[in-house]
Amino acid sequence: MKAGGSGEFTNIECQIPVNGKKTSLWLEISSNTVTQDNEPYTILLLADISDRKIKELQMIQSLEKERSLLEMKTHFISMASHEFKTPLTAISSTMELLQTKLQMDNLLDQFYTHNISKISSEIFKLNTMLDEILTLSTIASNNIEVRKQAVEIERVIADIKYQYFSERKDDRVLNLKVSGTPHPIYADRNQLSKIFTNLVGNAFKYSSSSPVVKIHYQKTRVVIKVTDNGLGIPEKDMPYLFQSFFRGSNVDSIEGTGLGLSIVKDFVERNNGSIFVESKENKGTTFTIIFKYPDHIPAA
Repeated sequence: MKAGGSGEFTNIECQIPVNGKKTSLWLEISSNTVTQDNEPYTILLLADISDRKIKELQMIQSLEKERSLLEMKTHFISMASHEFKTPLTAISSTMELLQTKLQMDNLLDQFYTHNISKISSEIFKLNTMLDEILTLSTIASNNIEVRKQAVEIERVIADIKYQYFSERKDDRVLNLKVSGTPHPIYADRNQLSKIFTNLVGNAFKYSSSSPVVKIHYQKTRVVIKVTDNGLGIPEKDMPYLFQSFFRGSNVDSIEGTGLGLSIVKDFVERNNGSIFVESKENKGTTFTIIFKYPDHIPAA
């Protein structure tokens, strides 16, 4: 007598209604064909997998519910943020018209200048906060689009320096130092701008001296360091630094949402970079970002 077979079972799951279709029995049917005395035989194994299937279905339903809730939250945050931006834009435009009218009528004295400047500053803070919330919402829903192209890091930082950090009232400046032979990277320019705007903005916010950005072009990568000599980060806060809504224990008196660094880390990693931080309390902080050069940059 000679027996043989493939040694592999074919598994099929089936649902069988019971009790007038009020409940179901889940079975796993495993089949295998063997040969005995040159005659094929089919072996069937039945297993009750009802408990496992119920748990699987409950898990799927739970995940679908969470996904639905996340979509609702994301939609609400996006809608609410856009609704807030509309009146802020109207307030900003009205304020500019008022300032122009006061100038034309020679009524723009120190009192009006001070308060108009204060309103402008608060509008900028609110817009920045709404932008961060919208960005975080887009990241959470995984709707972020990364549009990579050849980008010159030095140009990006020079642009944000001119746009956001020039002509400061406290006369501080952003110092930019470059070494090595410039080399482009392959990244999303808009996301790079947000990364360095946030890091440089924090460097100004949490220190009283002028921050420094050092760009060092190496053989296979570019290393960017953003350094300040300010408050520094307490050692106990370091593990949580890039978590959403986390703020250092020593910055309670300084305005902020705690969203910026979580967005920075996400954007750095989406562009195939790495970010590190070194800090000592009351001595300052250095953020280091590294991007490797691409083997080739696709044609635009």
